[in-house]
Amino acid sequence: MEPTEKEIIESLYKAMCSATSTVSDAKRTNNSYFKRRVLGFKAEIEFSKFIEGYKDIHFFEGGNFISRKLSGKVSDKNKFIYVTLAKNESEDFKEIYSVISQWDEVENLFYIKIDNNSWSQTGFATRKKLRNGKSKDIEDSILVPKYTFYRFNKNIGSFDMCEIQNFDCILSWFSKPTRKSSLFPLRKKDQFEYFSDYDASVLKNIYANRYFLDVILRQASGRQIIDLDGFLKVNGRYFVVEVKEKDPIRKKGKKVDDINNWQFGWDSRRILWYLYLKVKLNLPVLYNIREISNQEERTFVQWDSIFIDDFLKGTSWSNSRSGGGGGDTVLAPHSFFRRLSDVLNELLR
Repeated sequence: MEPTEKEIIESLYKAMCSATSTVSDAKRTNNSYFKRRVLGFKAEIEFSKFIEGYKDIHFFEGGNFISRKLSGKVSDKNKFIYVTLAKNESEDFKEIYSVISQWDEVENLFYIKIDNNSWSQTGFATRKKLRNGKSKDIEDSILVPKYTFYRFNKNIGSFDMCEIQNFDCILSWFSKPTRKSSLFPLRKKDQFEYFSDYDASVLKNIYANRYFLDVILRQASGRQIIDLDGFLKVNGRYFVVEVKEKDPIRKKGKKVDDINNWQFGWDSRRILWYLYLKVKLNLPVLYNIREISNQEERTFVQWDSIFIDDFLKGTSWSNSRSGGGGGDTVLAPHSFFRRLSDVLNELLR
């Protein structure tokens, strides 16, 4: 079947609601973990569209580093599999995979091509909240994307089709869960309304990735997942990119309109991860923020960008801010950021 935009959004809604808890964030108004997760796609979509305006710069989807939960024993070290799901041909990612495969902690690399046609439906349980406060589980259905599975051969630097053409090539790394995964209730659809601004090709890519992460990987016990937003290729060089949508943090007691007192944060867990990747992969890391006016109206202002080294030069190491995700956020002055277009034009010279 060839799914419509409406059908893709509906399946995305069911899958993400069912797999994602709602955690209120007292530090930000009109905000929650679920909302941040859903709205986070907008920055990534718009970033990719922005890059399309540069004929000599190419954007590539980021993948997921997936590992088993560590036991705590000194002999138990991180070992990753790296998985990308995208609509490109596997050969488009050959150079990126060649770089990642040199990292000795990455044992296997898979590329999963999202096929546009021959999608199907499968049964799927959802949970609905009732007016009396109780919940009711419902037998529902969601879309199943069509995929082609490849493994990257590190010895010869090329892709081979997997003998097993299903997700068992990934799930075989893990034990099956001993209990059923938590099922969270469906919520209001208002956070998903913006997806209707995008066509089916964009929505298919988003949904096919979320189907893998929110449906398939919930069948893997002890899986640990950390993702990359993407890569840029400029003048033959690759850059790792992190993409977020944020409004600036205004310092308390200062004039709200004084831009010199504004800051942007970077989740400390993420910044540590990117610093680690920078060392292991020897790739520069570019942090990109789709700046918005505030959390309520979310009017687009501009694209701000900074390399990780420059961000850390402006960080006050004696202070951090409690972040929206429950962890700490490292802060740097808004003035340290540059317009993304200026950064890209400089890289093109």
